Amino acid sequence: MPGLPLERRPPSFDLAELVGRKIDAARERCERDGFQVQVIDLGKPSAVTLDLRPNRIRLHVRRGVVEDCHQG
Repeated sequence: MPGLPLERRPPSFDLAELVGRKIDAARERCERDGFQVQVIDLGKPSAVTLDLRPNRIRLHVRRGVVEDCHQG
């Protein structure tokens, strides 16, 4: 895909730092580092794609707080 970076560039911070943060704070931290953010609410049924996007960070949240996150 044009414009999609193929190399996996790690964030400048440890993703574990996002666990326990509110969605807005976690999203802002990721976007400031140049990543796209996808929020997945664990309290609601949802579907996610299995495509690999090295420039994306997925935030798994419950009641507005990040419980887990990963890049890709």
